[in-house]
Amino acid sequence: SGSLWKPKNPHSLEYLKYLQGVLTKNEKVTENNKKILVEALRAIAEILIWGDQNDASVFDFFLERQMLLYFLKIMEQGNTPLNVQLLQTLNILFENIRHETSLYFLLSNNHVNSIISHKFDLQNDEIMAYYISFLKTLSFKLNPATIHFFFNETTEEFPLLVEVLKLYNWNESMVRIAVRNILLNIVRVQDDSMIIFAIKHTKEYLSELIDSLVGLSLEMDTFVRSAENVLANRERLRGKVDDLIDLIHYIGELLDVEAVAESLSILVTTRYLSPLLLSSISPRRDNHSLLLTPISALFFFSEFLLIVRHHETIYTFLSSFLFDTQNTLTTHWIRHNEKYCLEPITLSSPTGEYVNEDHVFFDFLLEAFDSSQADDSKAFYGLMLIYSMFQNNADVGELLSAANFPVLKESTTTSLAQQNLARLRIASTSSISKRTRAITEIGVEATEEDEIFHDVPEEQTLEDLVDDVLVDTENSAISDPEPKNVESESRSRFQSAVDELPPPSTSGCDGRLFDALSSIIKAVGTDDNRIRPITLELACLVIRQILMTVDDEKVHTSLTKLCFEVRLKLLSSIGQYVNGENLFLEWFEDEYAEFEVNHVNFDIIGHEMLLPPAATPLSNLLLHKRLPSGFEERIRTQIVFYLHIRKLERDLTGEGDTELPVRVLNSDQEPVAIGDCINLHNSDLLSCTVVPQQLCSLGKPGDRLARFLVTDRLQLILVEPDSRKAGWAIVRFVGLLQDTTINGDSTDSKVLHVVVEGQPSRIKKRHPVLTAKFIFDDHIRCMAAKQRLTKGRQTARGLKLQAICSALGVPRIDPATMTSSPRMNPFRIVKGCAPGSVRKTVSTSSSSSQGRPGHYSANLRSASRNAGMIPDDPTQPSSSSERRS
Repeated sequence: SGSLWKPKNPHSLEYLKYLQGVLTKNEKVTENNKKILVEALRAIAEILIWGDQNDASVFDFFLERQMLLYFLKIMEQGNTPLNVQLLQTLNILFENIRHETSLYFLLSNNHVNSIISHKFDLQNDEIMAYYISFLKTLSFKLNPATIHFFFNETTEEFPLLVEVLKLYNWNESMVRIAVRNILLNIVRVQDDSMIIFAIKHTKEYLSELIDSLVGLSLEMDTFVRSAENVLANRERLRGKVDDLIDLIHYIGELLDVEAVAESLSILVTTRYLSPLLLSSISPRRDNHSLLLTPISALFFFSEFLLIVRHHETIYTFLSSFLFDTQNTLTTHWIRHNEKYCLEPITLSSPTGEYVNEDHVFFDFLLEAFDSSQADDSKAFYGLMLIYSMFQNNADVGELLSAANFPVLKESTTTSLAQQNLARLRIASTSSISKRTRAITEIGVEATEEDEIFHDVPEEQTLEDLVDDVLVDTENSAISDPEPKNVESESRSRFQSAVDELPPPSTSGCDGRLFDALSSIIKAVGTDDNRIRPITLELACLVIRQILMTVDDEKVHTSLTKLCFEVRLKLLSSIGQYVNGENLFLEWFEDEYAEFEVNHVNFDIIGHEMLLPPAATPLSNLLLHKRLPSGFEERIRTQIVFYLHIRKLERDLTGEGDTELPVRVLNSDQEPVAIGDCINLHNSDLLSCTVVPQQLCSLGKPGDRLARFLVTDRLQLILVEPDSRKAGWAIVRFVGLLQDTTINGDSTDSKVLHVVVEGQPSRIKKRHPVLTAKFIFDDHIRCMAAKQRLTKGRQTARGLKLQAICSALGVPRIDPATMTSSPRMNPFRIVKGCAPGSVRKTVSTSSSSSQGRPGHYSANLRSASRNAGMIPDDPTQPSSSSERRS
């Protein structure tokens, strides 16, 4: 190879000719030329990609000299490093080719099929990785024009499909996932001859695919039965759930391909849905049957409905679920020699009266809402199942209507019901509409991105929504005026049962379903209930979706009455703590912010509810997904229950909620914001140096900033004088006094440590927006600032609590008149002291006792006790002695 002339330009036809000469002179691989060949293969891929975009003569030369033939000769010599490089080169080449002509050149002469069929050492991880990646890249190039380069109709040879099917059960998940993608890309190609070949050769694969779904379901259920609800187990469970959901998504995509949909639908129904899921939500008929826990079965059922859109499969499954008896289950899964086997059920010893019970599966769903159960897991997944039935896109409205399941139909929607329907549609889907949050009277306006989903117009009115409802209804009536003809054998056995059903009732909903859902609402009003907030939130969402289609005044009235009664029960429990708990304000605001968040997103929740309900913060679960622990969490949970029931009641009655979020009434001015220019002529200013302890809007940690402290009824404001206007200042920071914490410094009497927390919102939890030291000129000004901030905090909190009481309808009681308080204010306050003259005021008010040593501190402690307050800071000897002198 040394005698070959090497061109200087690596991107040229001459350089490709040089590399072809290198391959020709080094046909036999040795240790001496191995590195030269590796570099030559890399360079060939680079030149071909360049030629694809710049010079067509490059591919002409590549095809003319049949350079792929050199690749095959190198492969046959079995040198692992060269095979790795060769597969990598081919993968890069096919990934980056853009022109069809270049692709046709590469695929001609059948060399690519020979490479696919080559017996590589697939036990070598590196070769396997590049080989499966190469096959996957080729599968993305398949289309009706290129399929004939891979599939020979005359000889019925399809190396890509045949070789891929050999790997579907490989021990590495990466390879199995790639095999799924390759097969999906193959069956999506519209070519009749190839499809016939593919169906013939994928029967075993499709059967194994469904069996792997069964295995994953049983494995996950076994884990759920024994695992505790801790973080490590939830992470393991999340991995198992992700694998199962990925597989369901893949099956759903295959079902969308007409070529394999019919055969796969039968397999899904007869090997997974009926013998495993339906068998698990009905009485056991054989002691050898492998059954899931009912919770797991409901979860898998729900996920299947949320993901799969294939009409025939969903129709068959829901028909059996809604109408069939247990006798329709003819097969079951058993364990035989450490393997799962599907066998016919032996009916020699059935369990008796349950076998012929009608609607046994749907009745199980209703029983899941029984409030007397140990926890709400069944209820949650029962709600999830109903929700998924509403969300499924398989066009099974006629089937649900025949089962008295609520579906939207124009004939049952009066003009009055249209208004309720539009209102409830807004309320029921916070994932479809944006939930507005009224601006409270705060200093720091939380900047939140509006959540807009599904491209719903921002300014959509109620009339627009009603029009949308009517249009949707008309379209559904036109597109599906009668049940469709179904030739599928697996569906036909249910069709007669559907046709023989009586017409749906006027309400369009099974009364038992409403009773079951109402039992959840009723349960949250009882003491020591086991309902978690996420379950109630989902129940309210499902109820709203049902009421959008039900025009029955009795149903609306009874549900409204129930919500009213439950709300009063919750209010009687919450109301006794409004005036007695100092932290109730924070609890209420935090839980209202949490209430505004839409937690019903099954992309990120659902799996952790499979484990036993956690009842401790140590589980690292948020409160809405677990049971409360301790006094504070019980109150927080009741607040969330109250907010959900209140919202549902308002939606049912059509009343808007003008009291929540809570706002302070009778405000004499608008809240200021950072950057405002304010008039300070009538303001009492305190000069200080602010030293931030963390990054904030004022500056970096450690900065020393000269600012003036101003307060109003609700806000702490830091300003900087405006150099352009005398008596005016620019606002540099603003926060709520109600969320301000003030502490003195034990080593410096001129320093205050101030922490201001931001308001909780849908996006952010409560968090400090300012943590800083305030340094004053002397301790007198420091004490004046502390007194002002502390009194301002009390006033602001009192005003906010008054507003909360007004919103809840609870009388506000002045803490000073209460005989006892469960918690004391954490700040040291002396009542009636003027700013800057704390000790002087106390001293002069007791002049008759000035001569007694230690009288000041004793008198102050006595005054503090009488006022129900915590004593002030310890006196400083030097200052005290000066004043006494």
